[in-house]
This record gives sequence, structure tokens and C-alpha cells, in this order.
Amino acid sequence: MNRYRNYMDRISAPESLAGRVLEGKRPRRARPALAAGVLAACCLVAAVGGWQLWRGRSLAGPDSTAGVAATPQMSQQTVQEGDHTLVVEDAFGGQPHNFPDQPVYDYPDCTGSDAMVGDYAYPEGWFIELLSAQEIISVLGGTDAVPWTLDWTGFGLDGTVIYDGEGNPWRIDIMGQRGADTLRLELWPGREPIIDLIYADAAVQDVDGVEVTTYSLYYDQDGDDTKEYTYHADYFDGAMGVNFTCTSKDQGTAAWLASLVVGHKGFTAEGLDAPKGGNHTVALGTARLYGSGELTLAQAYQQELAAYLPDLEAMPEGFEFESAQWHFDELEDSLSVLWCRGDDYISVSVGRFPDGTSLLAPDFQPDEVVTPQALEWIGYYADDDQGDTPGWRYRPFTVHYTEADGVTVAVSYSIRGLNLEETAAFVNSSPASQSRVHPVTGAVD
Repeated sequence: MNRYRNYMDRISAPESLAGRVLEGKRPRRARPALAAGVLAACCLVAAVGGWQLWRGRSLAGPDSTAGVAATPQMSQQTVQEGDHTLVVEDAFGGQPHNFPDQPVYDYPDCTGSDAMVGDYAYPEGWFIELLSAQEIISVLGGTDAVPWTLDWTGFGLDGTVIYDGEGNPWRIDIMGQRGADTLRLELWPGREPIIDLIYADAAVQDVDGVEVTTYSLYYDQDGDDTKEYTYHADYFDGAMGVNFTCTSKDQGTAAWLASLVVGHKGFTAEGLDAPKGGNHTVALGTARLYGSGELTLAQAYQQELAAYLPDLEAMPEGFEFESAQWHFDELEDSLSVLWCRGDDYISVSVGRFPDGTSLLAPDFQPDEVVTPQALEWIGYYADDDQGDTPGWRYRPFTVHYTEADGVTVAVSYSIRGLNLEETAAFVNSSPASQSRVHPVTGAVD
């Protein structure tokens, strides 16, 4: 983590770069004039083939094996099929085969370059689903196998898709690992990719009418005292935004795989359809979906956690529904609802946490009846002479429940404007409070 912080501390945005980014312009690398355009033709779009030509940034001489590729040898850390959603098999059984001519692209070393750190918000109502093996294949443009022209043989692949609140694919992530080699492909349907780091010295080049940004990095990324190469390419072809990085201890491997993605045709989000609206907190085997969003009051009371919400018939007079939110991730499943009456408010938040989660001790146990007397030490009464609207105020307080499978459910209340009797009746109105079928036996640390 310290190495990461040290690396990020070196990142700063020069004024010229910051201005271009704020104006919505992509940074371009300043280049000296090239005599007769010869070097530009050689370094950027020279058509060559063969694995060996990617052992460095400079072009090699004629090679009798150009256009013929053999499957790279796997390291001893071979990927086990059970560890990933999909393991890419060799379409040619390890035999040499013809490979399309591959242009050479410029990957300037931006290890010490100034950079701007990007940030962005997820769309309202977003949620995540895991990609199946077939969906990964389809996204990459294959039918029954990953396209061999990507040369991802031996990589174990996993993928996710982030949907917006309308159920449309917003970003697709495919991660791969083959021994010490890693790759990550981000696809942005219908939009330019949003880039986390924008390097001032990155190259921008035209590839068949598409503006492609490329760069490389060389530093110790994993703390093993050995530097790794990272090769990056991003572009938008008018239909799909593509953001790709490959990291390897072998420079040729990282450059080769990045260049194959630049020339790849067929990335698609077709077939990735999610249910529209409703509750997306679905489990896929041992995997969980992630997301958050706003709900109507009716939708909130249709959620699984609604059993811990108060009975609407017990709502004190004059309070109106203000908002409701749901959130779901690997640590928490939560639901919150807010009602308001002028300056008064009632906020109820329900969170389900896995067994063993460290939580603060609750104010009330499920087998305790929340009485007006018990609430006196949580609240106080504000008089007119205190410069505030007279009425009861309460510090937030929590009730814990333990479900049959050991999962803890914490219900937190934040209330202003109810007297002691009204607050006690409101808290005790939830179905969970009335049933008390899964009492907590002790305080949770």
C-alpha cells in the first residue's frame, strides 16, 4: 500500500493538461517533426507479423517466421479451471498457425509522466451482475469460444457488467490472469471510455479513422522487487468505448496483447439484458450482485428487509414520505426510509450483516419492549427558550436482531418531533418487533 501511495504522490496535473481536460479535450503527446513521414509510417502503422517482433518498441529486421505464431508457453503458475469463470483454450492445440499482420503502435513510457487522476459517479440505480462464460465469449465477439485473434490462450477470465437504473449495460469489465500476467478490458457501450489516469505524455494516433491513446509503464507494481511492464490502449470506435491494460514481466507479451485489442473487431453488449426496475439483490450461486438506488414507498415495503420497517398504520399524523434508498454489496444489504413533517422527521435504516461482522452494541435487544421510560435516557425535551421548536429530540438508537442463519440485522432510528409514547409505539409496530422469533442472545461487539 505504501508503494501505491508513493506512486500516486508523484502524480500531478500540469496546468496545460488540466485546462485541456476541463475543456473536454483529449491530451496529445507533443511530437517533433518527422522527415518525409518515414518514421511515422514505421513506428505507427508498419504492417508486420509474428510474436518475436514484440520483444521491444523498436522494429526488428525481416523474420522468416513473420505471420506465424506459436502458442506461448505457460508459466508454472498455470490457471486452474475451477478458479475462474472461463479458461481460454488453444484453438490450434499448440500447433503453429498463420497470424494476421499486426500494425506496430507507439507506447511511450509514461512511468514518470505527469498525470491527472480521473473520477466519476456511477449512474443512479446502478447494480452489478456476474458474466457467465458464454456471456464473456459473446461480449468479446465469439460464438462458442474466445476469438483466437486476441491470443488470450491460457488466461482465466472473469467478468461483470454494471447496469444503469434502467437495466442498460453501462460498463463491462473482463479480468484475466495467466500466471503472473494479468489483463483488464473495460467496455463502455455507446460512449467514450472514462479513464482513471490521463498521462500528459501518452501517444494519440489515428488507426483506421479511430483516435487511439497508448502508453506504457515500468515499475514494481506488486511489491516483489521486480518491475513489471504495463501496456495500455483506449479508444472509442463510435459504438464501443474500449479501455485495455495488460501487465507482464515480459515486455513483448504486454505490448503484443495490447496491440491485438486495438485491432479487434466484434466487442458487443448485445444480449446483456437485465430486468427492468424492481429489486436486483439477486444471488448467483456464491456470488452476490452489487448496487444501490432510490425506491418509492411501495417498492420499499416490497423489499425483503421490509419486515423490519414500522407498520405504516402506526405512522404519526402529518408525516409524509420523503425518500427511500436500497444498497447491496458483499458486506451489507440495507434499506432506509425517511418521512418528514415540517422540521420533524423519522428515519429508519435496516442493515443485514454477515455473521462475525464487528458492530457497535445495540441500544435495545429484540426481546426488550421499547418503553417510554427506556427512551428517556436517549432523548430530551427542547423548550421554547432554547431557541428551537419545542418537542422531543433523540440521539440515533439501534435495535439488533439475529436471523436463524446467524446473520445480524441492525435497525437504526433517527427521530425528531415524537413524544416518548409515540416513539415507543412506532418502534414496536414493526412485524419483526412483534414476532421476536430470532432474539439476540448477547451484545454484538
